[in-house]
Amino acid sequence: MRQNQRFLTILPILADAAGAAAALLLLPTLAGLFAEPATLNVLILGVAFGLYCTAVYLIRKLEPSADADRVSRLPAWLTQTVTMRLLAIFFALALAVLFLQQFGYWESIFVVDDRILGAGESSAFFVYGPGAWIGASLFYVLVLSASVRVTIEEASRNYAGLALLGLLGVNGMVVLGTAVLQSTQFFSGWLGTIGAFGLLLLLFLPPRIWYLTKRPSLLASLTYLALLGLCAWLVG
Repeated sequence: MRQNQRFLTILPILADAAGAAAALLLLPTLAGLFAEPATLNVLILGVAFGLYCTAVYLIRKLEPSADADRVSRLPAWLTQTVTMRLLAIFFALALAVLFLQQFGYWESIFVVDDRILGAGESSAFFVYGPGAWIGASLFYVLVLSASVRVTIEEASRNYAGLALLGLLGVNGMVVLGTAVLQSTQFFSGWLGTIGAFGLLLLLFLPPRIWYLTKRPSLLASLTYLALLGLCAWLVG
């Protein structure tokens, strides 16, 4: 049991190291891919979003350690439903904007003439299409902030494996999000690095907060911030 506890302690560190390695190796290729809007990119993002939601759900299903409430130093407002819901809505809207960008919506919206289209086509293009992507992205609000019954027990053989899968899934989405930011070429210089770090923090901090409420660890907090800092530096 003691060895298992030691392994659980280093799980987030291993996941963050894997995320850093993936960022260093894959970012140039991924950024080049997302630089050109394409339907394939939407499919990649859609699959990644599904895996990301699954990863966050796994983290939330984990049983907390016995001393989690006593050891945790996280401010109470960070885990409140309102805070998580607002951060989830921000993530969902950012994802919906990205989906529309990869579909070429922002370029075509200034070209399409609603005086030629019929009422149905205009509504589909200007309202229902964007609304559908926003609605799909808002599924993340339920994943991040809805009540979840803890079913992955610490004594279970699958606990460590599922926890690692959850952490890796989140970090994979961090790398993908970093590639998207890098492909925009909007974040440059040290100000761009600071801006990218702040944006990545808003988008991807909540899953690690949930993990830290289950298994508090200062080192796991620092390695995750280091991963986000590395990604922001690579963007800038």
